[in-house]
Amino acid sequence: MEKALISKVWIAKVLPALTLAWMLLVPIRCLPAFDFSSLEPLTPGEQYRQLSLLSLVAGGVDPALLELLQPVVQARTERRAAGDPGMELALDDFVKPLARIIDQDILLADAAQLFQFARENGPEIQARMTQIARANPILISMVDVNEIAADAIIIRNAIADGIEYSALIDDPSTPTQVRALREQTVYLRNMMEFNQFQQELALLTEEAIIDLGGRLDAYQRMFNDEVDPELIKRRVESSQIMNQQTENRFEEQAMQNNSELLMMLILMESQIH
Repeated sequence: MEKALISKVWIAKVLPALTLAWMLLVPIRCLPAFDFSSLEPLTPGEQYRQLSLLSLVAGGVDPALLELLQPVVQARTERRAAGDPGMELALDDFVKPLARIIDQDILLADAAQLFQFARENGPEIQARMTQIARANPILISMVDVNEIAADAIIIRNAIADGIEYSALIDDPSTPTQVRALREQTVYLRNMMEFNQFQQELALLTEEAIIDLGGRLDAYQRMFNDEVDPELIKRRVESSQIMNQQTENRFEEQAMQNNSELLMMLILMESQIH
């Protein structure tokens, strides 16, 4: 009885208040939630982040899920035809808690739009990501792939939750589609955790090599007081080579980040049921 009362109070008072607050805080957008023209004013790093996030959010989505979401898309189209423009969520809005609880139909309609855009423009999205990585290697080498994947996981889970709390749950195919979306999201999380493991292992390995090299160098000096000119020469030459390779190293890291994101996307696409 108390739970039912609390639920009625939430629907009658709290939810409208939150909706009003959201509408005051976020300007109403009637433009598409995501398109290439909206990226033009952004920095290359931000363009790369948004393209990467979009790819991971929409990666592996079954066309049947798009079909499932069509009723909410159609309902919004009808509202607009009746003169109600409504709100439109940008890609980053999906990560914000307030946006995810205001109106499930808005969230799902915009999610369907993101899925459709990514599906229709997949090759161009990947080409743009690669071009940005090649043109800005130092900037893209600092991109945190795992942070992008973490945001994608939040958004995909929010979409799955939204479907379960909407009228779409009555569709017989809904449980299968939601389960598939959640399984792919778990797969993405596993890839993210594996990347973190590889990074930590590489760091430990590098520290061990440096430590071992320092110990061997100190051990050699204990038994040899004479300066070895040839050894010094080799070390100077090695330093010069390392300095020359700095730019290449940034470029390699940028392309590695890009490859990791594309590999995540490819593996998620392979999981379509």
